[in-house]
Amino acid sequence: MRSIDNDFYRSTEWERCREAYLQKVNHLCERCKAKGIYEPARVVHHKTYLTKENYRDPAIAFGFDNLEALCQDCHNKEHHKSGHDRYEIGSDGSLLF
Repeated sequence: MRSIDNDFYRSTEWERCREAYLQKVNHLCERCKAKGIYEPARVVHHKTYLTKENYRDPAIAFGFDNLEALCQDCHNKEHHKSGHDRYEIGSDGSLLF
């Protein structure tokens, strides 16, 4: 799925969605904020992970209900918790393999 990841996460549509979502949540990590900690969000995470079967579904790929703003630490914990740790997201939102 790496080519899908690269194509999707570098698309203008995703960049616009990502920025709009970060603005909506004031660029704060939603998990940290729930604990009373105000940490800048670096990543917009898909709660339902993107797959080659669902990445073209607008509700999954771009729907705000499926997105969560996270700091790098919370995002890394999420992916290590689930065993879904193929890559990391850089502070600029780019994929790091």
